[in-house]
Amino acid sequence: MQVSDRVWKLVNFRKVNTGFLATAGRDGGCDIACISSLQLSDSETMTMLTGNNRTLGNLKENPNAAFITAGGDTVEATEGCRVYLEMTSIVEEGPVIEKGRQMIEQTVNAEAAGMITAFVTFKVTEVRPLIDMGQEI
Repeated sequence: MQVSDRVWKLVNFRKVNTGFLATAGRDGGCDIACISSLQLSDSETMTMLTGNNRTLGNLKENPNAAFITAGGDTVEATEGCRVYLEMTSIVEEGPVIEKGRQMIEQTVNAEAAGMITAFVTFKVTEVRPLIDMGQEI
């Protein structure tokens, strides 16, 4: 599925570069995590850097996830979207991890960079408005 320009802007150009990623393990146990590195890399693919945490563990057991981003000064002015995902790959070593650590060290700090253990790629399977009244997004 290809995302629209509006979704691209809502996901990649958030005022505060965070959103929330929901995952579930094999047993159905849920997790939701505040994620700052999840980005659309093209109109059908999202990627993220992550550490060895519950989110990564869940994705290894169950490839399905959902990402939400929202923001605004008032409820009426809140903008955002829901992006449904299927994990397609997890890379845990090599140049992509080193490049990711360097980027995190430059944008956050060395401690955060040291926690990076995986680069995850997702296929976008569906996009829905934040508040779904049947409109297109």
